[in-house]
Amino acid sequence: MNADAPSFDRGALAALLDWQLACGVDIAVDDAPHDRYAESAARRKDAADKESIPANPINISPAAALAATGKTPAAPPFPEEAARLATEAASAAGDLRELEARFAGFDGCAFKSMATHFLFAAGTPGARLMVFDFAPGEEEERSGEPFSGHAATLLDNMLAAIGHNRETSYLAYFSPWRPPGDKTASAADEAALLPFARRHLELVAPDILLILGEPTARALLQTNLSGAQLRGRWFDCAAGAVTTRAIVLPSLAHVLKNPLMKRNIWRDLQMVAAALRGA
Repeated sequence: MNADAPSFDRGALAALLDWQLACGVDIAVDDAPHDRYAESAARRKDAADKESIPANPINISPAAALAATGKTPAAPPFPEEAARLATEAASAAGDLRELEARFAGFDGCAFKSMATHFLFAAGTPGARLMVFDFAPGEEEERSGEPFSGHAATLLDNMLAAIGHNRETSYLAYFSPWRPPGDKTASAADEAALLPFARRHLELVAPDILLILGEPTARALLQTNLSGAQLRGRWFDCAAGAVTTRAIVLPSLAHVLKNPLMKRNIWRDLQMVAAALRGA
């Protein structure tokens, strides 16, 4: 090794990379200039040419949904219009397949254009237990698979602890697009996403709803209760003609960082298991 070469702390470099990813950096910059707008347009065109609506109603791509409607991309609506347009689009969906297509073609969410994938749901539609997480995470964004990676493994273990799995559960996102850097969505974005979430819940009509994370709970339940006030109690979550009993757990990311929380989560999961046995 050259004695004059600078030394690098691998740990510091890894921490710097993690910080950049958390800030939303998703590309490397080289010395040659790039027309990112042209590259994005080319990728969208290629996707629209190749993709079609699959028989499985889960995770239709935005390009396929748009191609199915025969419509051209629309400019994002003003925030005050987005909730109204979302309500119209969601309420017109007669089943999950149509809801997914309408959701994928919706342009009222500000960070839609910054997400790589549209990830709708996983598991079994019509299951008695439904799980609502807020949005895909970094690992899902990279893989294009909903509910994948370390956090999803934790969720699978939680379900297994009460005798359930993805064949007996249905997993959905409040937002099918990952906010850049996993930042909190704005009030305008939440208002635009809420009609789709409520229609999603209404169409699935589960016996029990498991809500992951305070942002998801506050959006779905329309409450300002603190995290402590949300824990260990039942809520009625209304969605159209359906009202579902719901319980709130911490976000999966939060539990991964704080393993000691699992004791309280186990208590809440036992409440869910008992409710499912008695439903």
